[in-house]
Amino acid sequence: MNNSTAGLDEAAALEASERRERAKAAGCPVVHFDYTTPKPAGTYFQAFDELRAETPVAYSDYGPGFWMLLTADLVRDAYQTPEVFSSSATIPSVPHPDWTWIPTMIDPPEHADFRRVLNVAFSPRFVRDLEPTIRQDCIDTIESFVADGKVDFLEDFAKIFPTQVFLRILGLPMEHTDMFMGWVETVFEGLGHFGDFAEDQLVAQREIHAYFAEVLKDRRANPHPEEEGDFFTILASSKVGDRLMTEEEFLNMSEVLLLAGLDTVKSQLSYMFHHLANNQADREWITREPEIIPNAVEEFLRAHTIVMGARQVAKDTDYAGCPMKKGDMVMVAGPSASRDEAEYDNPAEIQLDRKVNRHFSFAAGPHRCVGAHLARTELAIVLEEWHKRIPHYRVTNTEGLVESGPQVGIEELHLAWD
Repeated sequence: MNNSTAGLDEAAALEASERRERAKAAGCPVVHFDYTTPKPAGTYFQAFDELRAETPVAYSDYGPGFWMLLTADLVRDAYQTPEVFSSSATIPSVPHPDWTWIPTMIDPPEHADFRRVLNVAFSPRFVRDLEPTIRQDCIDTIESFVADGKVDFLEDFAKIFPTQVFLRILGLPMEHTDMFMGWVETVFEGLGHFGDFAEDQLVAQREIHAYFAEVLKDRRANPHPEEEGDFFTILASSKVGDRLMTEEEFLNMSEVLLLAGLDTVKSQLSYMFHHLANNQADREWITREPEIIPNAVEEFLRAHTIVMGARQVAKDTDYAGCPMKKGDMVMVAGPSASRDEAEYDNPAEIQLDRKVNRHFSFAAGPHRCVGAHLARTELAIVLEEWHKRIPHYRVTNTEGLVESGPQVGIEELHLAWD
């Protein structure tokens, strides 16, 4: 067994070897793209840029192996053709997950029934009505440390603020913030890994399910009044087609919301503030002209698309010259597609006033992120309120900054100001 198949059983290793040889025979470049190992900050984006310059499609022999779609046209097509690229597995190196995230891992047309339930809580109108509360949560969090002249940015802000927003939207107790953050970090640490990390991930998922099982029990026994608009009361009484949602469906949807609502905004903020701390001109631009902030948010999302998503091949297909078979995994590389030179001039450069800004931070097609409007609102509020209070700041842990995937993000960031 070689290094690329370490950790696989014999049958899985043989299948991985067959896929690798199939890729080589077709002339598709074979690489070893391990997206789980911590590397210096910015390494993964640079690696995608370099690989995309060589080929639109590659094959990685990491773990069980997976194809990699690297250009904007191929990624967009994969998102929009679920009949070929199924969402039944969404982590590149996990072709047989023993969990189902709803609606993330449900294909059309069933996907629409579940998505309809979530649209209620994350509509632009709902987020707009909640914006004053979101803004106040942001202000309060910043004010808690602004006089200190320094902050552990991720621990004391980028984790706390999105969690508070999430808990308010879903009506969960604010005192459970630390518990939720711990679960989410453990799950994301385990994604795509083999061994202890993966086991810890499953334990965290079981604990999340147990928590939301109690929420479901409470809401079905003591539903909140309809006029209160309590999300979990709505979810517990929702129908999928002509039937009531099952307990397992409720638990999976609750877990997806927890994972998607907390870690994604935190990871995006890590890149935004790392860039601004090291680029005085952009920092001053945002402070001087806050009207540029909505455009700047889109540019940050484009330049640092954080999710290395995946799809599973639903039927044998020859795609972009590569022979993909049913069951193969395909990384739909948003971090690469959002920096495709065919769509953007100087894509590795952050231009806050860039006008053409179609990107893949929120995926595309039927599974486009339901929380996109909320995330944009949170990020814009942070940029506005932070720079009103702390217009000049710097990174103090300049050595050893690292990131890792499959949802890439800087793992530690310390900021200071005078």
